Amino acid sequence: MKTVLVTIGALGIVGMIVALVGWGVDATQASTSETETCRLDVTGMTRAGCEAAVRNAARKVDGVTDVEASYKEGTAEVTYDSNKTTPEAIAKAITERTAFKATPQPPSRNPGGTSRSKAHVVQ
Repeated sequence: MKTVLVTIGALGIVGMIVALVGWGVDATQASTSETETCRLDVTGMTRAGCEAAVRNAARKVDGVTDVEASYKEGTAEVTYDSNKTTPEAIAKAITERTAFKATPQPPSRNPGGTSRSKAHVVQ
């Protein structure tokens, strides 16, 4: 009788562990994100505060994971999940939420990258 109870108890613990592990991150979900980086021309930035406004506007777009803006260069480099957004959508959000006009850079402006949705994507 003791052996049966111990065996049932052990199986119950193993079952709980399997169930808890099953509640973790789905491996197929994690592998479906496709991170890419694009460069945008941003006109009108004149100081660090302008860079902050551009970063904040871009980060509000679902799928954007990182943003670096430079008022000296007049650009923003945005890392994003291409399954959730596009360079055009990010540029539109920046333009609508700030006083600056943002447009995706064409591939010829930044050699060595690949083109996606008419915007430069840095690999």
